[in-house]
Amino acid sequence: MDYTRRSIFVVDDEEAIRKVLNTHLTKEGYNVIQCSGGREVFNLLENNSFELVISDIRMPEVDGVKILEFIKQRFDTVPVIMLTGLTDITIAVDVMKKGAFDYIIKPVKKEDLLYTIQRAFIHRDLLERNRELERENREYRMFLEKRVEERTEELNIKAEELQAAYGMLKAMNINFANALAETIEAKDRHTSGHCGRMRNLCVRLGKLLGLKPEEIEILEYASLLHDLGKVSVNELILNKGGPLNEEEFMSVKRHSEVGEKILKDIPLMKQVAIVIGAHHENFDGSGYPRGLKGSEIPLIARIIAVADTFDAMISDRPYRKGLSLEFVIGELKRVSGSQLDPQIVEVFVENKEHILNNSSEN
Repeated sequence: MDYTRRSIFVVDDEEAIRKVLNTHLTKEGYNVIQCSGGREVFNLLENNSFELVISDIRMPEVDGVKILEFIKQRFDTVPVIMLTGLTDITIAVDVMKKGAFDYIIKPVKKEDLLYTIQRAFIHRDLLERNRELERENREYRMFLEKRVEERTEELNIKAEELQAAYGMLKAMNINFANALAETIEAKDRHTSGHCGRMRNLCVRLGKLLGLKPEEIEILEYASLLHDLGKVSVNELILNKGGPLNEEEFMSVKRHSEVGEKILKDIPLMKQVAIVIGAHHENFDGSGYPRGLKGSEIPLIARIIAVADTFDAMISDRPYRKGLSLEFVIGELKRVSGSQLDPQIVEVFVENKEHILNNSSEN
C-alpha cells in the first residue's frame, strides 16, 4: 500500500528528536508537521490536517497523556504513537490502555518507527473503512425503511381500493341475489318477504355461532337463494291451498337439488350451491335429497334449516295466521335433535329476543 504524502503530526519538546523523526519520515515521502509542545499544540492540532500523531510522553506544561486524550475526543480514528524512554515503560503501558495505538522506545530506530507507522495507518484505514461502511449501512437502512414505508403505503392504498371494489362487487351480488329471491317469491305468493327475513335471521344467528366473515358471506347468499330451485316447480303446485299429493310433493322436494345444480358451476357460488343442496337435510338423517346426518350436513345449511323452520311457522299464510312465538319455540325444541341441530336450536332459543329485535338491521 502506498502511504506517500500522508500527514504525520510530531510532538516532542526536544528539537533533536523532532529533526531525526522529520528526516526519517520525509525521506519516506510523508508530510510532517512539527510541534515542540506547550499550549499551542492544541491550536495546531485543531487547525491542521493529519492522519497520525507521534507524541512524546514526558513534556513540560502539556504531557503526552493530555494530547492523547485530546486526539481521542476529537479525532477518534487517528492513531497515536507514544515516544518513551526505557524508564517510562509503565507509563507507556498505561497510555496504551487509554487508547494509544503503540509506543516506541527512545532512541528511535528507523525500522521500528516505519513498521509501527505502517501498522498504525493500516489500523486507521480499517477504522475509516468501517466507519464508511457503517454510514453506508445506515443510509441503506434508511433507504430501505423509506422504500418499505412507501411500498406499505402503496399496498395500503391498493388494499383500500380492492376492499372498495370488493364491497361494490358484494353489493352488486347481494342485489342480484335479492332480485333472484324476489323472482322466486313472485311465483309463490305464500312466501312473500321470506328470503329477506331469512337473510337477516341467518346472519344474526351465524354471528352468535362465531362464524368467520367469509362464512357469514356464504350464509348471506345461501339464505337469500335457498329456494332458488323453486323456479322449476309449477306455480299451481307452489300456490295450492290444500295438501300436496305425493307427485306434487316430490316435485317440490327436488328444488334443493335444482338450486344446487343452477349455482354449482359459478366460481363464486360453489360453496353456496353445496349449502343450498343440503338445507332440507335433517339432523337425524331423515331429510333429503341425500339423507345426510349430523356433521355430514354443512353447518351453514343447518343454520338455514333452523331459520327456515322458524320463519315458516311464525309467518302468515293464506290458509292460516302466523303461529305464536311461544308455540314456534316449542316446536323448535320438539324437533331439536331429529330435524334440527340441537346446538343451533339452543343458541336460537336462548338469544331469540336479540335475534328477532336485530334481524332487520342486517
